[in-house]
Amino acid sequence: MTDRTMFLAPAALALALQCPAAAQPVTVTASPHVEPAPAAPADLLPHQERIARAQANLIALREGTLSVSDLSPPELQDVLDLDRMLRGDAVDTRRPAQQCVDREVRQAGGNPSRLAWSVIRLKCR
Repeated sequence: MTDRTMFLAPAALALALQCPAAAQPVTVTASPHVEPAPAAPADLLPHQERIARAQANLIALREGTLSVSDLSPPELQDVLDLDRMLRGDAVDTRRPAQQCVDREVRQAGGNPSRLAWSVIRLKCR
C-alpha cells in the first residue's frame, strides 16, 4: 500500500458506514462443556483492530516497553501512519509538478489568466 493514511481514517469510516445490516438476527448457542472465549473489546472490525494495535504499539514505544526492532515492517508502518495522523502531518502524495502548479496558482490568487496558465505550464514541467 502506498498511501496508508487515507486507509486508516476516511476509508475506514466509509467502510464502516457502508456495511449492510443483517437481514435476520443470528443466534449462536454454545455447547454446555465449552467455555466461551473472552470477548474482544467491543468486537472490533479488522481496520479498527489494526488501529487499536497501532495505538497500543505507539504507547508502548513511547513508554519504552517496546523497541522499534520488535515490530514487523507492517506494524511499524501502521505506527508511523498513526503518529503522523495524530500530529496532523499528512503525507503529500502529489507529484513535484503538481505541487509546483498548486503553488503557482495560489500565488496568482487562485484564478490565473490564460497567460499566467501558459507561464505556469512552462515553469512546472
